[in-house]
Amino acid sequence: MDRRGSSSLLISIRWHGKNLMKMIKFMSQIHLVTRQIWSVVLALAKYLPVWVIDKLVLIMCSLVFGGDTSEHGFTSEHGDTSEHGFRRPAMGPLSMKLQTGANPVMDVGAYGKIKHGEIQVLPAMKSVHGDVVEFADGKRHPFDAIVFATGYRSTTKQWLESDGGLIGGDGLAARRYPDHWKGEKGLYCAGLAKRGILGSCVEAELIAEDIANMLYHRRSLSGAGI
Repeated sequence: MDRRGSSSLLISIRWHGKNLMKMIKFMSQIHLVTRQIWSVVLALAKYLPVWVIDKLVLIMCSLVFGGDTSEHGFTSEHGDTSEHGFRRPAMGPLSMKLQTGANPVMDVGAYGKIKHGEIQVLPAMKSVHGDVVEFADGKRHPFDAIVFATGYRSTTKQWLESDGGLIGGDGLAARRYPDHWKGEKGLYCAGLAKRGILGSCVEAELIAEDIANMLYHRRSLSGAGI
């Protein structure tokens, strides 16, 4: 069972060819893209509105994964993968990333194997009876192992005694971009603003620059005998 989808696809691909039966279940709707498509998104994000990029992504997905190309224009139905167990959210992929922090799922070759029946996508899990799992459609399957890939939750608030309002109740950055990374008394946060790897890299650079400036200022004062 996978909350977002990336982990289960990677695991299923790793198991492929090892004579293991592979079945996966997605706990939420997901946007399936290729690494190349998402690279285009990151390149265009500085120049085009989010809604335009969302449309372009779905157009590219329709070319890669197939889907409806009716006169009504490109919607979330384009690049339709629902018949194979991947239901796209109504919100576009980049909009979803910026508003919720949820990244699209990168296809690493699993989708083709799902289309050909080599990997099965299952409906919602209803109950577990020993090594047998019952699903929402009434079917039961025996399993040797069940892997729960339910995502990461920050526990920062459980061990950090005082953060000066830097960290929110959910363990992520409480302040809004772009002033979310610097706190008080030398406390910083990187990678907690739901901005992905690129955002984490930017935050790391800002933190490093801030620390370097602080040290330079201290050394300057020390050299001046202050």
